[in-house]
Amino acid sequence: MDDILAGISEFACELTYEDVPESALTAAKERLIDTLGSALGAYECDTVAVGRSMVSPPSNTGLVGRILGENKDYAADGTAFVNTCMLRNLDFNDSFPGCHPSDGLGGLFSVAPVAGISGKELVVATLISHETIMRHIMAANPGEHGFDQGTAIAMGAAASVSRVLGLSREQTAHAVSISTVGNMQLRATRSGELSMWKGCATALAVRNAVYAVGLAKAGMTGPPEPFRGRDGLADHYPSFEWTSFGTLEDDFHIAKANLKFWAVAYQMQAAAWCGIELSKQVNADDVASIAVEANEFAHFESGSEPAKWDPQTKETADHSLPYVLAWGLRHGAIGTDAFLPESYLDPAVRPFLDAITVEVNPEFTAEYPVEMHMRATATDKQGASHVADIRNPIGHRLNPMTMDEIGEKFCRLAAPQLGESGATAAFNCWREVESCDDVGSAFNVLSVTKA
Repeated sequence: MDDILAGISEFACELTYEDVPESALTAAKERLIDTLGSALGAYECDTVAVGRSMVSPPSNTGLVGRILGENKDYAADGTAFVNTCMLRNLDFNDSFPGCHPSDGLGGLFSVAPVAGISGKELVVATLISHETIMRHIMAANPGEHGFDQGTAIAMGAAASVSRVLGLSREQTAHAVSISTVGNMQLRATRSGELSMWKGCATALAVRNAVYAVGLAKAGMTGPPEPFRGRDGLADHYPSFEWTSFGTLEDDFHIAKANLKFWAVAYQMQAAAWCGIELSKQVNADDVASIAVEANEFAHFESGSEPAKWDPQTKETADHSLPYVLAWGLRHGAIGTDAFLPESYLDPAVRPFLDAITVEVNPEFTAEYPVEMHMRATATDKQGASHVADIRNPIGHRLNPMTMDEIGEKFCRLAAPQLGESGATAAFNCWREVESCDDVGSAFNVLSVTKA
């Protein structure tokens, strides 16, 4: 067994709640609540409906899971897919350069409600997932080499679900190995015009990881050297510098996963705020042009392809720098109505997008990923300039959201399904989730009445 695989399995099986510094425990709980809210806000979305149509009853020997917001048992791999589609759909869950670490929680949301574990164990499992995923991205960012984040997400999901289900270190290693070698996804998912699959690719990785856990539990073995061995993961990158696990405060990276104030791609948080700031300075109808300066990744992901100036899907619109900025300028906020077809397909929007140009600012690129910086200069029809300069928008790890702000976001997203009082009660329950002897009771609080 190679050293990386051994380290992941040891961390997944041996980490205890008491080992973890308070700062990391708090960060884990914040991201749990943030992700649950993001999921409930998309409970009735199209990708969830498709996934729900494919779930099957549990077998006599397979893993059992549940769809978030519901109390019926299904095969766990199918519910893991649905839950991950749900938490991804709004593009509102956390972000780390190269991935959305909380995508890995869809598997936990599937099996934890019926596993009989405590709230403390769920917090620990969340840490296991995030810390594993983020270490892959820190070792090598898949997106810079044509791959997608699915491998990292699958690794974290397999490790955390193995922990919740009580697999041995050897079984956990097999589950992680199978998940690693079996989920090398391509970044074509996030290039050009984006489809529904943009919000489902990691769902497939999590589904496969949960299935791999079931296989390992039943006796399946995986490659012993999926990382360092011949043709292993490290062979597919110019360098792969893995960071060892530990229990000191600096050993935990979960707090570096940024939270989102707006439901757009993380780099577009700055674009949204640029538009909103400009809306305070100039009337949208009086704008002649807008020149945007961004870091290289923001430009590449959201401001370098023609499709981003002509969004035809929700998935393209929430990753379009010109669209997000223009909407913020015209409306002073970014609500979910921005991503309805009648909004992004509105012919009246196109002239605003055509007036926006995006260029790379080398200084902003040098600052990234430690800091996020974007500048938009609008020239009005009289020739006057108006500038919005945004650095580290709210939710960035250097400008973190408070628990109360996370709670406001959770309640806003969950209220349509739980009611306002139900959403408030759910948040109050989850902010004390470590007190639950059986976390199934906390998931029951999230039950959607119409489910």
